[in-house]
Amino acid sequence: MKRFFLTLLLFATFLSTITAQYFPIDTAKLNNAYRALLQNPQSKELQLDFFRAFPENWDDFNSTYRYSDKVGYDLSMYSQAYEHIKALAECYAINDTLYCNKLIALSVGATLDADAPNHLQELLHYVMQQRNNVFMYCLSEIEKGHQMQFWQFYWSNIVDGQSQKEEFEVLYNINKETYPCLMETMSIAFKYFNNKVLFMGDFK
Repeated sequence: MKRFFLTLLLFATFLSTITAQYFPIDTAKLNNAYRALLQNPQSKELQLDFFRAFPENWDDFNSTYRYSDKVGYDLSMYSQAYEHIKALAECYAINDTLYCNKLIALSVGATLDADAPNHLQELLHYVMQQRNNVFMYCLSEIEKGHQMQFWQFYWSNIVDGQSQKEEFEVLYNINKETYPCLMETMSIAFKYFNNKVLFMGDFK
C-alpha cells in the first residue's frame, strides 16, 4: 500500500512538472522568427513569419508569457515578453485588418496584470491611435459580448489618469456617429473598469 501511494505521488509530481513546462504554441518557431526579424526588421516576409508565429488568442498568449513561481517552471518566454511584443508593434508591413483582428483576439478575455498583459495593453492603445478606423471596424464586426470583453481589458487600470479620460473622450467623439452601439459598450466598460481594477496578482 505504501508503495502504491508513493508511486501515485511521483506520478502526480510528474504530471505537475509537465503542465508547468507546457507551451500552447511552437516557441522554437516563434523564437527563430524573432531572431530572424532582428537581423532584417524591414523585411515584409520576416514580419509576416513572426506575426504568424505569435500567439493567436489570450489563452495562448497568457500561457506562453505568464510568470509562475513554481519550482522548475520555464520562465524563458516570460523574460522575452517585452521584446516580442515590441517586435509585434513594429510589424508595420502587416495588413491593417489582419493586424487589428489579431490584437482583438489577443485581448478578448484578457485580464490586467504586470509584465506581458500590461505590455499588450500598451500596444492596444498605441495601435488604436495609429489605425483607429480599421480597429473600430474590426471591433464592430465581432459579437457584442466580445466587444465588452475587449473594452474591459482596454480600459482596465489601477490609477485614475487624466490621459485615459482624454483618450476616452477623443475615441467617443470621433466614433459615436459611425459606431453608436460600440461606443455605448465602450462607455460602460470605461465606467466600471478604468481606475477600478487591480493587477490579477494583487487580487485577494
